[in-house]
Amino acid sequence: MRFRINHQFFGPVPEARYTGTELSEDQAYRLIGANTVAGFEPIVHTLTATGERMRTPDGQPLTVVALHGTQLMSAIWFEQH
Repeated sequence: MRFRINHQFFGPVPEARYTGTELSEDQAYRLIGANTVAGFEPIVHTLTATGERMRTPDGQPLTVVALHGTQLMSAIWFEQH
């Protein structure tokens, strides 16, 4: 299974925000692990509010990992190809 993996950091101020594209699986899992150790809670989303599988605009399965602290700080999305 191949994934296109992207990451967006929301940060506490607009100047700290960034988007990273084309992360490797290893980079993504290290990012999730490091943030979990730092106290953020990873929440995995695979379904829409109506219970359907989340998909990219071209119909590929999509998984989003949201990292929550006191607020949403970061999101990593995995587009399956």
